[in-house]
Formats: sequence, C-alpha cells, structure tokens
Amino acid sequence: MTSCSPLKNNTSNNNEKLDIVTFNKGVTIFEIIDELSIDWELKRLDTLKQNEKVKYDFLKNEKEEILELALDQFRKVIQDYPNSELYHKALYNLAHISSLLNYEEDEIKYLEMILNGNANDRENSGRSGIMDNLYANFKNEASKRLTEIYIKKRDYKTALAYKKLNEKYPLQHFCGNAFAADEIYNAKLYAKIYDGIGENKKALNYLLPHIFDNGLANNSGLIALTIELLKKNFDQSLIKKNFEKSINEVYSKIKKDGKDELTNYFIKYFDIEIGVPSWTLNFESDSDKIKSKLEKSIRESEFYKMLNK
Repeated sequence: MTSCSPLKNNTSNNNEKLDIVTFNKGVTIFEIIDELSIDWELKRLDTLKQNEKVKYDFLKNEKEEILELALDQFRKVIQDYPNSELYHKALYNLAHISSLLNYEEDEIKYLEMILNGNANDRENSGRSGIMDNLYANFKNEASKRLTEIYIKKRDYKTALAYKKLNEKYPLQHFCGNAFAADEIYNAKLYAKIYDGIGENKKALNYLLPHIFDNGLANNSGLIALTIELLKKNFDQSLIKKNFEKSINEVYSKIKKDGKDELTNYFIKYFDIEIGVPSWTLNFESDSDKIKSKLEKSIRESEFYKMLNK
C-alpha cells in the first residue's frame, strides 16, 4: 500500500474545507521522511558500527515521531469530518502508516473500516506519477493487505476468507502490465494459503501456470516459491525427471478467435497444464522445428535454470 494524496474538494462551505487543510497537513508531515531521505539513510547505515548505530537509532526515532504526527492529522479527518470526500483516503493513509509503525491491530481496524464502508475503488487516488495508478483501489488493496496479515499470523482460514472477498473488488488500472503483475501476486497469495492449510496440489495449481515469463510482469518471486513448494513436497530427482518428461511431451490446442484459429502450446507437469510461450516461433509451420524451438525456450527459462541449480 502507498499513501493517497488529496484532491481538491468541490464544496463551497468554508468549514468543510478544513478537512482538506487537515488532510494536507498529514500529507506534508508524512512527506518530510522523503525530503530528509530518512529511509535512504537508515538503509545505508551499518548498525554493527557503534557510531552508525547511534545515528540509526536517532533517525528511526525521528521517523516514528513524524509518522505519529501524520497519524494525528488523518485521525482528525475521520473523527471530525466523517462526511468528507477525503474520508476514505484518510483511512487508507492511517492503515498505511500503522503498518509502517507495526501497529497491527490499528492497521486491521482501519482496513476493515474501508471494507465495511462505501469506498469506491475507482475514485481518483490523487497520485501524480507517470506510472502511478489513477484509481484508489481502496477495497482491493485493503482485502489484499488483510490477506497478507493473516498469512503472516498463520491464520489461513481467515486469510482465505479475505482473499475470496478480494475477488469481489478486482484491481482497477489502466495498464496491462499491472494486471499481469496482479495475477501473479494473487497466485502467490493463494499458494501460500493452501500450502499453509496443507493442500499442496491446490497451491501448485495456482503457481505452475505462471512459471514462464509472459513478457508483461516479473515472475521471479513466484518461481522461487514454486520451487520451494516442489522441493518441500517431492523428491528432487522426481521434480527434475517429471519436468524433463513434460518438455518432451509439448502438445497443442487450437482456439477459435472469431474467424481466426490460434494455436497454443502446453506441457503437463504433475498433472497441471501449463501454457508455453510461443512468441519465438515466428510463424514457423514445420512441426519438428516448432517442437525444437519450444523445448529450447523452456530450457532457457528462469524456472528451468533455477530448478537445475
């Protein structure tokens, strides 16, 4: 989660505009952390050295004090201006800052207030960067974050309930890459939940279809998790043997797209169907050459290389 910035309030009531002033104070205070490069300093300091440890502790305390001041302003917005257009942005920022301060109970409270309210995920986020998401995604991100929290707490039943709820609030975005990254992220969340429950096959069902690079989003974390779960549940020689067998048994399916017919390629690994990227074929029609090129692309994939380390 990243903090929301304010928008201009359309109301003409001067008293109502106090919500904007209060919210902006919170944003300004929060942004001091970036302006002073506190996070950058904290990352570069070596806490094993006494003089740097002293500086680290000082900056950490300073950051926490700044965050507390920002919290005060956003709390004031939701307490004093419950009808403000900035109400849900204030809740969102309260959850985000509570997370930074490790106030888990407060974070959960604010996230649930978002889910139980009338927040609109398509509301403008107020973020202004070129690739920043224009949509706030209040409920989408709140339900995801709660899923993460309960996975960490190993309360997989509650985590699954929040992940199922998350499906009611799909990501709002303008970029195909973001949707691809979200699909990978969601697969990892489900896999962690089902692994925690002890349902290995379900976990792999979510992960394995995404092990090949789709050219839109980085899947390195998903690959690492997939290999971790494979090694946790199967003998390593079987893992490699089955994958080699899968490579040698690439098959195709024809899919109709209007008047066109598209040929897609797949392998089956532990009885799970996995699509094989075919952009390397370049309209190749010779079946032997197609098979050879697909096998080559699989062996050059990050998954194959990590599997055979």
